[in-house]
Amino acid sequence: MDLQELSSFQKICIAISELKQQLVEELPHYGNQSLYFKNDEITTGLINNKTEIKIHLLTGQLLYFHDEKGYFIDLFNENIEEKFEKIVKNFGLKIPQTNLENTTAEFLSSYRDFAKISIEILELFRMTLREDFTQIHLWPHHFDFSLEWFTGNADEQIGTGISPGDKDNLEPYVYMNPYPFNEKILEENLPIGRWNTLGWKGVKIQWNDLLKFSPQEASEKLKQIFDISKKNFS
Repeated sequence: MDLQELSSFQKICIAISELKQQLVEELPHYGNQSLYFKNDEITTGLINNKTEIKIHLLTGQLLYFHDEKGYFIDLFNENIEEKFEKIVKNFGLKIPQTNLENTTAEFLSSYRDFAKISIEILELFRMTLREDFTQIHLWPHHFDFSLEWFTGNADEQIGTGISPGDKDNLEPYVYMNPYPFNEKILEENLPIGRWNTLGWKGVKIQWNDLLKFSPQEASEKLKQIFDISKKNFS
């Protein structure tokens, strides 16, 4: 996946997130900032039973939907900033301060393929969790899909996510981060991936290594690593 194109597309998602934050109250674990991937779309979800802002990855359109009326932007051909600003002003919202650029059908198709398999694996993994855990969020500022599981004791948690790549990692990767991190857990052997201690602490799995398995098998590998990660709190 081209990281420059990814960065341009990410800015559009950040702008949508900033609008969402103006429309909803502050939510636990920063849920008011997150977006979701559903049905080939990146969406805010339905806000207050009347508003949704989303990007359809197959049509390349951004839709601001409010009270059964739609406002569209063609992300391939139109001046995104100009139309986005017009929509935002129409609803009396603060205009996000970012430079919005056009994207391509080829990039959206590539990102859609990545997002679909990422969500499938994470949703299968999520169904193995119990008690306290979140939905699967798309975080615009890091552009990773992730969910958190909580022990229920203070701030103890395990974050599991999939990143499309970043300036330090040119290829997509999977991570699982027990927090607060106990160095003793580095002695544990992993069924796949390796322990990472540079920049952040946790398990890192190269995306291509996980793709060697079916989604069901990949989720089972994540569950095995999750069970190991829980020893962090022993």
